Amino acid sequence: MRRALCAFAMPVVLTLTVVASGPADAADPIVAAVGDISCDPSDAANFNGGNGTATTCHMGQTAALASAWLNGLGPSEAAVLVLGDNQYENGSLAKYQGSYALSWGALKALTRPVPGNHEYLTPAAAGYYQYFGAAAGDPSKGWYSYDLGAWHVVALNSNCADIGGCGQGSPQEAWLQTDLAAHLGKCILAYWHHPRFSSGPHGNDSRSDAFWRALYRYGADVVLAGHDHVYERFHRQTPWGALDLEAPKQFTVGTGGKNRTTVSAPAALNSAFATAAFFGVLKLTLHPTSYDWVFVDDTGVAHDPGTTACHLRTSGRAADYYTATPCRLVDTRTDQTPLASGAPRRVAVAGACGIPASAVAVSVNVTVVNATGDGSLRLYAASDTVPGTNVVSFRAGSTRAAEAVVPLGELGQLAALASLSAPGANVNLVVDVTGYFVE
Repeated sequence: MRRALCAFAMPVVLTLTVVASGPADAADPIVAAVGDISCDPSDAANFNGGNGTATTCHMGQTAALASAWLNGLGPSEAAVLVLGDNQYENGSLAKYQGSYALSWGALKALTRPVPGNHEYLTPAAAGYYQYFGAAAGDPSKGWYSYDLGAWHVVALNSNCADIGGCGQGSPQEAWLQTDLAAHLGKCILAYWHHPRFSSGPHGNDSRSDAFWRALYRYGADVVLAGHDHVYERFHRQTPWGALDLEAPKQFTVGTGGKNRTTVSAPAALNSAFATAAFFGVLKLTLHPTSYDWVFVDDTGVAHDPGTTACHLRTSGRAADYYTATPCRLVDTRTDQTPLASGAPRRVAVAGACGIPASAVAVSVNVTVVNATGDGSLRLYAASDTVPGTNVVSFRAGSTRAAEAVVPLGELGQLAALASLSAPGANVNLVVDVTGYFVE
């Protein structure tokens, strides 16, 4: 039974003509987007005085390409979105000044950055925040948003372990939900470093699953990422990888100059275009209700052009509730060991008990039995953030039960965490699913 409820929260290469460098319409902002950019200046052979080689360190060429598009434009007319790993190998301030500043630094006044994992090889990404200053946002967070023309743009930080997590309920995810809800009816672009979906060497990365769920819920249009040193465009798809014209379209643009890697064969599910043959920059033209894109390699040749209308959602996506025949999802008395205190246990929900991959939450009956100490149990979306609210509190030797609605985290999982007062104590957990929510 279904009830409508409120919202919860083959690779190819095509070569075309050279793209003109000037803007099509002064009222429509232009974005140059790329990541994985500047070589370490201490790598003398490849850095080559900033000139690079035939196969590495093309940051000067990609910067010149973007500069030609954006020449004479101000911050209300254009933006440079650098997608992380902007400066190798560790993003120190000295290396930013000795390499990045010599190429992409010429576009610093237009730049709206996000950090990559290489930036955090310097503790707290200090060199990154020192170089970009206020444009990079709060150094303890690294996420922020702004408007560009008719668009709302969201910069996120996918270095989750360094900033308090990325999962459902984390400070960043909670901020994202609020920010998106406040900008309904607009075209929305979001960007971060690690791609959710990828045909590159790193493959799909679930750390940004909660980002994608929020962006899908509120009708975001474009997602940009780097990390894999390829250019790739995906068809619009849901967080669980189903084609959906109302979902975001992801572009991976890790082609800023450092080096090129490879594209898997076959490409990832729903990949529309993928190549590791070029360095280059993604050019976006942001119209009030649509956008144009084209990837331009560093010789000026264009690839994979297109245009798409914005979703312009005026409300968050609602979740439908489906009742299910009660089904035992987990019973640690028979199929696992008891829960030890402070050791989270992940439980795969999507795909079990008839729960679809598209489920965003489940309703459950929770029972704790055979506790060897007093304590409490929490159930929450599997991620890196533990909520402060207990589902069940219990005494040693008692059996306690409760009902709960639990959101699902990355890969359709929930997590269980027991906190027990006695050293070495444990408790058994029984979870029965009674229904699920689908957006």
